[in-house]
Amino acid sequence: MTPDSKIEDRPITIGGWSPSNADHRYQGMITLRQAFARSSNVAAVRLAQKVGPDTVVKAARDLGITSPLNADPSLALGTSGITLLELTRAYAAVAGNAWPVTPHGLPDPPPGWIDRFWDHKSHFPSDQHDELLDLLSATVKQGTAKAAALNTQVFGKTGTTQDNRDAIFVGFADGLVTAVWVGRDDNKPIPGLAGGGLPARIWRSFMAQATGARPLGQKLPVGSTPTR
Repeated sequence: MTPDSKIEDRPITIGGWSPSNADHRYQGMITLRQAFARSSNVAAVRLAQKVGPDTVVKAARDLGITSPLNADPSLALGTSGITLLELTRAYAAVAGNAWPVTPHGLPDPPPGWIDRFWDHKSHFPSDQHDELLDLLSATVKQGTAKAAALNTQVFGKTGTTQDNRDAIFVGFADGLVTAVWVGRDDNKPIPGLAGGGLPARIWRSFMAQATGARPLGQKLPVGSTPTR
């Protein structure tokens, strides 16, 4: 399957469970790129059913997710909780096209001469990596993460949990991967909270300062020079 492959964006029921899109709108047959960009829940569930929940779990394990994962239809919507660090680790694997990624608080020591000549990491085939980047960029260019756009290439994905209890945006640009979570410590809902809102704006503000990029559409002061 490619980003141009078609999938149904229509209501679905599996074993008495009926997921729905957050806006309760459905567009019929759409491309995977469109489904990814608009965060279609029903399309995500259909895709997970097509490839198989066990395949989804294996892909997550390959990218460094170690938390318990339930291989059921709701897995596609994030019903198995994972840490923000694990999620960032998985995105870093996509950003660098190499895994496993090991989080650390201090710089790694210089590799020995054997490690410099022996690649211990796994990599996506080039076409699959290009397709992943295609999907992740569509979310920012035309989907739920427009608020994260910079005047440089941005890749990422929004996420919002049931009843607006948690919202996240995880993305990367110019070699830097950053994840933002917004929620309450007591896990109470926050009306109107969504990953494409405050988390995406926080991410954009931080990344603009960290990378020297500029929020897309932001006007420069008179007499200033663009950084890129």
